[in-house]
Amino acid sequence: MKEVELRLALVLYGGVSLAIYMHGVSREILNLVRASSHRADRKSNKGDKPEYTEDMAPSQAAYEDLLNLLSPKADIRVVVDAIAGASAGGVNGIMLGRAIAHDLPLDSHSEMWLKNADVTRLARPQNGLSRYFKMSVSPMLDRLVSTRLSRRVEDPETRDKLRQFMQSRWFSPPFSGERFIGWMLDASQKMAIKRSAERTLIPRGQTLDLFVTITDYNGIKRRILLDDPDYVEEWDHRRILSFHASHRSNHFIDSQFDEKSIPELVFAARATSSFPGAFPPATIAEMDRVLARRKEQWANRNRFLSRALHLDDDTASRHCFVDGSVVMNKPFAPVIDVIKDRPAAREVSRRLLYVDPTPLEYAAEEKGVTELPGFFRVILASLAHIPRNEPIGDDLKELEQNNRRSRWLAKLIDTANPIVEKAVSGILPSWRAITPDVVSRCRKQATVKAFEQAGFAFLNYQSLKLHALAERLAKLVTAFGASQNRTRQEEQLLNQFYNHFLSLTSESQDELGRNDPGVVALLRGLDVDYRIRRLRFVIRKLNEFYSYDRSSKLPPPDTAALDRLKGLLYEQVDHLSWRWQERFYGGQFVQSAHELCARDPASASCAQSLEHMIDQLSGMMGLADLDRLQDELFAEAAGGALDKDQHRALLQAYIGFGFYDLITFPVLQRNDFSEVTEILVDRISPKDAESLYTDGFELKGKQLNMFGAFFNRSWREHDYLWGRLNAADRLVSVILSAVGETTLPQHQVNQARARVFLAILDEEREKLANIPEELDRVDALVRSIYPDFAHVAENV
Repeated sequence: MKEVELRLALVLYGGVSLAIYMHGVSREILNLVRASSHRADRKSNKGDKPEYTEDMAPSQAAYEDLLNLLSPKADIRVVVDAIAGASAGGVNGIMLGRAIAHDLPLDSHSEMWLKNADVTRLARPQNGLSRYFKMSVSPMLDRLVSTRLSRRVEDPETRDKLRQFMQSRWFSPPFSGERFIGWMLDASQKMAIKRSAERTLIPRGQTLDLFVTITDYNGIKRRILLDDPDYVEEWDHRRILSFHASHRSNHFIDSQFDEKSIPELVFAARATSSFPGAFPPATIAEMDRVLARRKEQWANRNRFLSRALHLDDDTASRHCFVDGSVVMNKPFAPVIDVIKDRPAAREVSRRLLYVDPTPLEYAAEEKGVTELPGFFRVILASLAHIPRNEPIGDDLKELEQNNRRSRWLAKLIDTANPIVEKAVSGILPSWRAITPDVVSRCRKQATVKAFEQAGFAFLNYQSLKLHALAERLAKLVTAFGASQNRTRQEEQLLNQFYNHFLSLTSESQDELGRNDPGVVALLRGLDVDYRIRRLRFVIRKLNEFYSYDRSSKLPPPDTAALDRLKGLLYEQVDHLSWRWQERFYGGQFVQSAHELCARDPASASCAQSLEHMIDQLSGMMGLADLDRLQDELFAEAAGGALDKDQHRALLQAYIGFGFYDLITFPVLQRNDFSEVTEILVDRISPKDAESLYTDGFELKGKQLNMFGAFFNRSWREHDYLWGRLNAADRLVSVILSAVGETTLPQHQVNQARARVFLAILDEEREKLANIPEELDRVDALVRSIYPDFAHVAENV
């Protein structure tokens, strides 16, 4: 039985009141991930129920049954690697990221959307004078609503609230940012009640990344170097806030989604959804006022200002932020970048899922003269509609290029395998015990041999490695030492580090620089990324040992032993990755970084400080000790966990990695060697969820320029329900396609879909009290489509 990780990257668009639909989608993704994670925990506990696992909701149980049904063909683990969102999608991405990072429910956020996402609760309070003047125009507003909008707005509740909304403050944003912040704080804090901080849905050794787009109204001045003039400056208004959580080891989650991080998460939600004209711009001062009124602390405030916004107290007071969709409504690029460097613990099926509530529908091309748009239509389109419909073709084209490169790289590795195995076999002894000293000596000999056989190609390889190391060091030092204009400081440091490295190679006696003591010592002391690539490549090799052919007479693999060995390898990857984290270093390094950043780049003292910094970092990283630990791991732990042939194959991958790195790193130019898997793209929208699709179906939130759901509770309930149903339909399809469409007979697929749909209806029937007719209609629809399986699903 093969083991497959279905790894998801999520992109959530902006869409104003369609946020409620996207919340339904988010809940269903969380249900699937939780069902998969808890199922994996029970397997690792030999069938015993984990101590923290409560009774699962019906929909989670339905997903687990589907995964169990597929297990004879493939044991599937569903993991979310990255989430990116803008505006309404950004708010939901933040909620989902926190829920996954700490295995938290989203019930409090469902309550927030259904109860509070209403114009009568979002609206800012008006003073008596404003209300008096606007009452005088009520008859005119009533006439407008009853005549011009009667065809679009037939519901009495919606028409009444629309009239109230039109009486709100003129020439002032009608919605209250402070109210929204308060509701988000309450919902986020309620998530963690009676939950252990040690819980997580992130697999051990893995990381979840979240990206949220916001627009800096004031912008930050960027300097771009030219030939003549020396530079130009421009204003950069695009900001991408990032949060991450790493499951570093058992009972330890390094997280930016914990309770202390709630204020910055809520600020990000407030800023990314600050729709121009509806909400006032978001500010740090506004966030401070709300927290002060609630007598709550913002523990990470200064760190967040510096890390995420590159501001301090003084500059933050001069910046305000508006909706992330203004500059980036479809944030594919951040997740595409991060998932390229994301390792997997098993054979991987990687999917990029994007949620588009209102996909473009085909319309026949209009003939004749096109009417020119009017004054206000042009302004509205320029400010809202056009930015929110930016093309995604460039991002997906880049993804397709990455897929072609992955296919080519996989073939390259397969072609190189026999050559490398032959070269390593001549170095690795077969007649004596494999000790750590033997592994260390063979590893060094194989690397020298690989570099000697590379010829002039070594020049390109070495240059790329040194440049990558210079980039890493410049970023690390800038994080500690730069007080302002970090981008400019980082560029200066990059040039200084790289020029210093080039000076070492130019002084080499070897024309190719392969054996120069200075360069060798530099890379042995600082080249963390080479070691990470090596371990991830070995993990890729180890994943092959999980495969089992039932028709063979060989015993099945000991997956528990393989898991333990892989856990040890991931711990080593974590130890190495920790060297690039700011918290790894102490005050002495911080002082050195400040001194280096403060010096004139052209001065002799700066060159001396640079050399001192390199020596200091090399000593603090202690990579020689980690090399020794890894040699012991491959000699002893791997020897005890694997049979003789597997152990030798793993040693060949570890010892011979220099050969592979020479031919792959110039192509990849990134650290994750193991990811040579294609990334397939799937969409979640009402149009794509075909199992329950009926002609004429439309989300209520699309009405009133996508503000519709804010005017009617029943509309919110309708869109939330269909967000869950659409997502469930698409997720079942994605799971099946990851294993193979013909893995299950059709009647079992139908039964699985019916059970998930009916479970969702069962969970929501009491909560969605305003749409009983819609619940009954969908229930009847499911039973009509799957008449032979609906009753079976109920009785399972």
